[in-house]
Formats: sequence, C-alpha cells, structure tokens
Amino acid sequence: MAETTNHITSARGATALAAAPLAPLPPNPEALTEPQIRGRDCVWCAVTLGAGSAIDLGERSAFLHGTVARWFPRSCRPCALQHVYPAQLDHTQNCEQCTDDPTACAHGTWLRLVMRQARR
Repeated sequence: MAETTNHITSARGATALAAAPLAPLPPNPEALTEPQIRGRDCVWCAVTLGAGSAIDLGERSAFLHGTVARWFPRSCRPCALQHVYPAQLDHTQNCEQCTDDPTACAHGTWLRLVMRQARR
C-alpha cells in the first residue's frame, strides 16, 4: 500500500502537514491514470474536470513507480459528496477537538471547506 502525506490548505492559503488521511482516496495511486494523478480528471470516476467543477483534495505525496512523488488529486462534485461527506461525519463524531471548538481542528476545517466547495 502506498504511504501518503496530506497537505491541508486553509481558506487563507496557509498550508499545514497532516499525518492522518483527511479524505478517502483510491487505495492504490499507482493504478490511477496520469490525468488523475495530475488532477485533470476526477480521482474516483475519471471524468475530465473543468476549472470551475474541480474540488481540490490537497497535494499528496505517495510512493509511485519506485519513487516518492507529489500528486494532486481532485474530484468532481458528485464524487466529493459521495466520498468526503462520510469522512467529514466520521471525523466530527470522533474528534474531541471538533466537539469543543470546530475552528481549532485543522482536519475538520479542511473537510468542511471541501464540502462547501462540493455543495456549490
């Protein structure tokens, strides 16, 4: 299984490194096409994305084809709703920090931002 590292980008553009997965992605990045890895196509359904229709899932690092590489998964709105929304619900139900102050949790904030984009 490929190891991934996630970068969380806030609405203000600040980037933080997160050790835990934020949103579910296909389990094997090596099985994805070049356009899916580069973010031109949806990471789940492979539909070609336009500038206004793409949901950014954050820059990732993964072991791809024998080397550590950066990749840029993006999603279409329907797939983001299908895959990210359950991750957001699961996170907010199990995160003590989100219960106390949702704005203090970088993971919860990132998931909420992705869901806002998906619902537009």
